[in-house]
Amino acid sequence: MKKRRKGQIGIVSSLAGFRGLPGAPAYSASKAAVKTWGEALRARHAADGIEVSVICPGFVVSRITDRNEFPMPMLMSAEKASGIIRRGLARNRPRIAFPLPMYLATRLVAALPLRLGDYLLRKSPTKE
Repeated sequence: MKKRRKGQIGIVSSLAGFRGLPGAPAYSASKAAVKTWGEALRARHAADGIEVSVICPGFVVSRITDRNEFPMPMLMSAEKASGIIRRGLARNRPRIAFPLPMYLATRLVAALPLRLGDYLLRKSPTKE
């Protein structure tokens, strides 16, 4: 018998939650905490019919990114981002991370030895 869905939660983290960024340590830490919390909630409440998806976007055009004075690779429109999020929620995806090339690069850097990752990220922009 198929479980009846009782609810759905979308929790917004960031690609910055996969690896501590030297230019944004507090931001990275807060997004890592949100990502891990959402993953734990998903496992904890699955049997109750509550679906939880953790949303990990890269750069999306917004009032916040409008203030950034550094390059934002693969900057995406809010409309495109919302379409990706809607499709991911409809499919009950555990993690909705985008854009895919940035997600893969982030995961790769996170998997590297810390010294190598630190070296590669040393010149990354600072988030005020």
